[in-house]
Amino acid sequence: MNKKFLTGLVTAVMTTIGTTTLIGISLQGSEASNTRDKVDRIGEFLGLETFADRESSNFQMQNVVSLGALTTDTSGETTSEEIATLYLHQWNYQLAVTLRIRQIPVLTFLGSKADLAALKEQGDDVEPTQINSEALERAQIFAQRLNELHNDNTFKAENLTVTLNKDKTHSIKLNSEELIKLDTGVILPDTTRNEAVDALQATNRIRRMMGDAPPLTAIVNPYQTPSNESGLATVRPVTSRRKGMASWYGPGFHGRLTANGERYNQNGLTAAHKSLPFGTQVRVTNLRNGRSVIVRINDRGPYIHGRVIDLSKGAANVIGLVNSGVAPVQLEILGR
Repeated sequence: MNKKFLTGLVTAVMTTIGTTTLIGISLQGSEASNTRDKVDRIGEFLGLETFADRESSNFQMQNVVSLGALTTDTSGETTSEEIATLYLHQWNYQLAVTLRIRQIPVLTFLGSKADLAALKEQGDDVEPTQINSEALERAQIFAQRLNELHNDNTFKAENLTVTLNKDKTHSIKLNSEELIKLDTGVILPDTTRNEAVDALQATNRIRRMMGDAPPLTAIVNPYQTPSNESGLATVRPVTSRRKGMASWYGPGFHGRLTANGERYNQNGLTAAHKSLPFGTQVRVTNLRNGRSVIVRINDRGPYIHGRVIDLSKGAANVIGLVNSGVAPVQLEILGR
C-alpha cells in the first residue's frame, strides 16, 4: 500500500506493553469529516469492527477500532506471554485508552479533548513516543505491571482486593501494593454508574482473567467504624435470592429498542427479566463455575419456560455462558 492511497484516513494505534504498533495512516483529512467518520472509515478500510452505533446508557466505549492483540518482545518476535493489551480510541470526543485482559475490557483511561486534538494535528508518521498523554502513560504502567504478575509464578489472583480510600475513590490492590486508583480518569468501560459496583466489577474481572479466582462480594473499608470489625463494606444489600436457568440474547436484537425505551447493546451489562423494576441491579452467579456479574434490568423476558433471566451477550461472556447458551444461576437482587 502506498502512502497516497492512505491519505485522508485517521491514524489507528494499538498499544501493548513493550511495543506500540502504529498503523501509518494520515491524520490529515477533509475538514468536513469529523473524528467519528474517520474512525469508521479506517475500520471499514481495515475490515475491522467499530462500535460507533453502540451507544446505550451503560456502555461508554464509543468509536472503538480494535486492531486485535499483538505483542512482541524486544527482538521483534511474537510472544503470547503478555495478556494485557491497550487500545487507543475516541470516547465522547476525548482521547481514551481501554485496557483488556484476554480481550475482556477491564478499565478505560480517559484523556482529554486536547489530547485527541493534539494527536490529530501531528499528521503523518507520528511516533508512539510523541503521544503525550497522561491517560496513555497510566494505562501503560498498569498493563506492564499486570503482565509482570502474569509471568510471576508466585502471583495469586486471590490476593487482589479493592479498597475504599479516604477521598471516596477506590483502589485495586495486590496485598498492600496499590496497582491502580479508580479516580475520575479511570472508569469501567461499561459503567453501572455506581462507583462501588464498578470497582468490584473491574477487580473481579482481573481476578478471573489473571487466575480464575472467585469473585469478591465486598470492598475493604479501612475507615469502617469499630462496630464493624470486619472492615468490609458491601456494595449494596442483597434483598432477595433466587435460582434458575439463565440464557442470553445478542446479535439479532442489537440496536433495537428495549422494553424501557433505550437501545439494546449486546456488549453492555444488562438483562431482561419478567417482573423486576427497570434499573434494578442483579448479581448473577454461574453455578457451574462460580463467576458472577452485576447487571442492570432494562428489558422484559425471557419467555421460555424455566428460565429466570436473559443476559446480554456481554454479561454472558463475563460469567462464561456464551458457549453453553444456558446455565444454572443464582440471582441476588441488590437494594438501592
